[in-house]
Amino acid sequence: PVDCSFSRGVCDWKQDADDDFDWNPADRDKGDGYYMAVPAFVGHQKDVGRLTLPLTGLQPRSSYCLVFSYRLAGESVGKLRVFLANKRPAPAWEQNGGKDERWRTVKIEMFQGAETTNSVSI
Repeated sequence: PVDCSFSRGVCDWKQDADDDFDWNPADRDKGDGYYMAVPAFVGHQKDVGRLTLPLTGLQPRSSYCLVFSYRLAGESVGKLRVFLANKRPAPAWEQNGGKDERWRTVKIEMFQGAETTNSVSI
């Protein structure tokens, strides 16, 4: 399994050089861990900031799970999307910003069959 708590940087996640802004490591309140964040003052409507995790060296299995926690906070937050790079242009998961700013956890199953997932982009 690939595990990243962001306590020592961005692990193997890569910033997209062709997007509009970068994600930055931040620490949670009360020293309760680390996460990646987009500062509220960065970007404009329709701007995209993309982080990609190459999935190399995974052992052959029928499926994997992507588990992560997220929080969409602020008035101008747009959408958080997850894309699995296996030739499908549609997001595997997406969430719009709303009034509920609590941390939530998501689990996405990635099936490894004829179309192998070779990266995850958020």
